[in-house]
Amino acid sequence: MTAVDQLRELFHHIAAVLVWPIRLGLFALMGIVCVLTAGAAPSSHEVVDMAGHSVIVPAQPKHVLSLCTTATDAMLRMGAEDWLAGIDEYSRIIPGATNIAVLGKGSAISREQVLSRKIDLAFIWWYQDDAAQMLAGLGVPAVRIRCERADDVSATIRLIGDCVGLTNAADQLANNVDAQLETLRKTSATNAPSVYVELYSPFKTSGRDSYLNDLINLAGGRNVAADTTGPVLFSAERLLQDNPDIVLVIDGFATPETFAHRPGMDALAAVKTGRVFSIERSLLVAGAGLPQNVAALHRLFNLNTQTKL
Repeated sequence: MTAVDQLRELFHHIAAVLVWPIRLGLFALMGIVCVLTAGAAPSSHEVVDMAGHSVIVPAQPKHVLSLCTTATDAMLRMGAEDWLAGIDEYSRIIPGATNIAVLGKGSAISREQVLSRKIDLAFIWWYQDDAAQMLAGLGVPAVRIRCERADDVSATIRLIGDCVGLTNAADQLANNVDAQLETLRKTSATNAPSVYVELYSPFKTSGRDSYLNDLINLAGGRNVAADTTGPVLFSAERLLQDNPDIVLVIDGFATPETFAHRPGMDALAAVKTGRVFSIERSLLVAGAGLPQNVAALHRLFNLNTQTKL
């Protein structure tokens, strides 16, 4: 071996000695990064809302805005009331929501309040395009909720639970709803009373393929508007023709007395037998309270005197 070869070999040996600790350090650093990355919780995840939109939501939202009663009801029942930073006026009908800040009414929500309350997630109805646009401009993810039938309730609860990181609590609520629906549908009602439910204005009701129709049927009644579809405006003549056994009016919009004093209504069987009842709006909320609401209406259908539930 020449002197040159000896020098070259010595140089390679020295380089290897110097480089190896650097390599070890890099390997160690890469290992630490992998461990930290594996242990870190994701900051967000993707959900598909009930309008078919993909939405990136924070993994742990802490300042939630709810513009729909269904979401407000679900969050309260899951014990997440402290995360509700704001609701709309209509959500105040939900038991336990009276102390939550109201940021607006319907889609008319205060932009300044959304910013000041650091809203990081919003639940809105599927048709609230104006609210969705405003929230998108503020960088707030908006999850659209659509719960129009009894069979939609459990999936809606699970979606809301997934969005706020409460999947176990949501599953418990949803499983309870599913179990109750299965039991109720196995129970056949005999001599089901005919029922007319008035929604917020005179002679306005809802036909088949609606949550209200499902609610009446599950409670053991028969909706007099079941031959129509969706929202419908009855006439006094139509109601007299159907002559329901039971009439339900919404507290704050009508009373059994004001209903009975409308022209011609004294001829109704429900008025004659004192079976015109006032109910709270919360009984009609599509959500996790479905089993309890069905039970309450069932009891009411079996009463024979005027009362308020």
